[in-house]
Amino acid sequence: MTEKKKLFPTLPSLVGKKVYLRPATSDDVVNAHHWFMQSEPQMQCCEPLPFQTPSQAAELHRNSQGNDRQLLTIVLKDDKTPVGQVSFFDFNALNLSAALGIIIDPDQRRKGFAGEAAKLLIKYLFKYRNLNKVYAETADFNKEAIALLESVGFKKDGTLRQHYYYNGEYHDRLVYSLLRFEMDW
Repeated sequence: MTEKKKLFPTLPSLVGKKVYLRPATSDDVVNAHHWFMQSEPQMQCCEPLPFQTPSQAAELHRNSQGNDRQLLTIVLKDDKTPVGQVSFFDFNALNLSAALGIIIDPDQRRKGFAGEAAKLLIKYLFKYRNLNKVYAETADFNKEAIALLESVGFKKDGTLRQHYYYNGEYHDRLVYSLLRFEMDW
């Protein structure tokens, strides 16, 4: 008797050394919602967030996909475990730019998955979507995000002073970008 091949909910799209990216399913969005809620949501996002149920998050995902945004699941190549999500949004065809977002399962952080996934998506955006710039924003207290962006080659463009109110204090919003000609990997 032959063993059946395991079918993926979606096929791998962008393949790296340890991970591959594939379009996110509603189940993936539910997983990411749990990771997000475990990670102190207001620390992970630049804007105030309404609390949602996992099913509300999945429904929002189903209704928000388009040519100007894409949500991809980060999957381990060796055992096919989803470990995070990476996305681009605010795609601007005139300025040839888009924003980048990443969330990693809290149990899978500091293993290089976010950096590899970011590089895969950025290469795709520069090569196949003809972008000139990918940018990201984070708060000055999110040291992990800052380290990730800088490790991938992003440069700090600017600071929006006292832009966030978090844990009883005002914090700066940092804007980072990577231009196509700066990509050295």
